Amino acid sequence: MDNETLLEFQNVDVITAGDPRLKNISLDIKKGEQWGLLGLNGSGKTTLLQIIAGYVWPTSGTLYSWKGKYGQINIPQLRQSIGWVSDALDDRYRTRQSDSAIEVVLSGLFASVGLYDTTSRDEVSQAEKWMQFFGIEDLKNKRYSQLSQGEKKRTMLARAWIAEPQLLLLDEPCTGLDVKGREEFLLSLEALMKLENAPALIYVTHHIEELPTSVHNVLLLKDGQMLHKGPKLDVLTDENVQQTFDVNAKVHWEKDRPWLVVKN
Repeated sequence: MDNETLLEFQNVDVITAGDPRLKNISLDIKKGEQWGLLGLNGSGKTTLLQIIAGYVWPTSGTLYSWKGKYGQINIPQLRQSIGWVSDALDDRYRTRQSDSAIEVVLSGLFASVGLYDTTSRDEVSQAEKWMQFFGIEDLKNKRYSQLSQGEKKRTMLARAWIAEPQLLLLDEPCTGLDVKGREEFLLSLEALMKLENAPALIYVTHHIEELPTSVHNVLLLKDGQMLHKGPKLDVLTDENVQQTFDVNAKVHWEKDRPWLVVKN
């Protein structure tokens, strides 16, 4: 693995109770690249993210990260270099009714659910800076449980970024958002991707119109298998999208952003 490669999957399979969840995945992701991971529910998208974060282990095949070969590296340390936004993480915070928004953001420094360590004045200032960057600075003392869905998503984005990780994993981050909330979240993400030290990104969705314009590469999954991968303008063709989503549709492009138009 060369110095520019962040992740390298080599013929990775995941089989659970005889059920194949991923089949023969081979993929290289370079530092600073932004990828969209698309497919129907159950296609293996979340499983692929769980492998990267060390929550699921390959049944066969090999995976390398920038820290080394999986099985030989410290997974908790690796997770501190990975930012994660997902509904599953949000669900874990729903049981923590008293946590403030800034406490949720600060917990990203420790890759923990909840804040258990004493934070310094500099760390609090860092959290406030990123909350301001994402347009949620006025919410810092408000309970996370009282935030709107859009506010929660941007709080989670600040939490994922506060440690300035090498890699950002976004698993269906716009689930539950209305159009306004979705576009506000995507604008916040685009601002992050323009930073000089922007992380590599894997953005998981089954709605192609959610893909930020900064995403230049796409991987299409179906039934745990890679169908196509590469530059999004080459991969997101009518034929490939129809094959991936089992729908009669065409792709309409608007300012480097794809939209799915279903045909009768």
